[in-house]
Amino acid sequence: MRPTRWAQARGFTLIELLIVVAIIAILALIAVPNFLEAQVRAKVSRSRNDMRALSVAEEAYHVDWNSYTNHAGGADLGGDYGLRGWRQLTTPLAYITSIPWDPFGEARHPVGTMRWGRVLYELGSGAAGIGSAGTPDSPEQGFPSNTWQMSGHGPDKYDDTVTVSNAPDRAWSWNEARYPWVDIPPNDPAAVSEALSLLYDPTNGTVSRGNILRFGGMKPGGRIFDVLFANASGK
Repeated sequence: MRPTRWAQARGFTLIELLIVVAIIAILALIAVPNFLEAQVRAKVSRSRNDMRALSVAEEAYHVDWNSYTNHAGGADLGGDYGLRGWRQLTTPLAYITSIPWDPFGEARHPVGTMRWGRVLYELGSGAAGIGSAGTPDSPEQGFPSNTWQMSGHGPDKYDDTVTVSNAPDRAWSWNEARYPWVDIPPNDPAAVSEALSLLYDPTNGTVSRGNILRFGGMKPGGRIFDVLFANASGK
């Protein structure tokens, strides 16, 4: 018996293979960006959930001590000072079992700071309307804190809350260790615009500039705090 036409066929032609490869490439171009976008969105959600848990711990601490934990500033692995405010939430009483890592914490700090590595969220706290680090809201002074700020670096992995010397395009320093920034004009339109630039907004693109911020406690007076509390607190 003679073999049928289908039995004589052997494998795919070069054109058929090229078509299959082209289809796979097109599907990969569609799927990979969507997968990466989903990863970023998941990390943003995790950051906000982490800060929500930390804010609950801060409020519990405030109930017991009539003060929030004192400012920590940066919280990388380089020194004890940066971790002090968080330690108050875990020792000697555990208001939270552990302090979470910032999922975007492989941070690119500004040139000159020479700080790289995995980091915790950053914390700033003080007394609304009273000074910055080294003045009455400093933990060494023993003054109670009634307002706080938490910050994660966001999908661009860059710390936007830096000092003016590390961000020459900025008119003011938004460093957490100086919160609540009493030296920044609270109603200046330029300051309000600069404050808005600190906030991560996914509508500008999933990976865009800005930090993931959360504020709590007493809102200091002024439009910059109206904007920041309205756009970051409770997110």
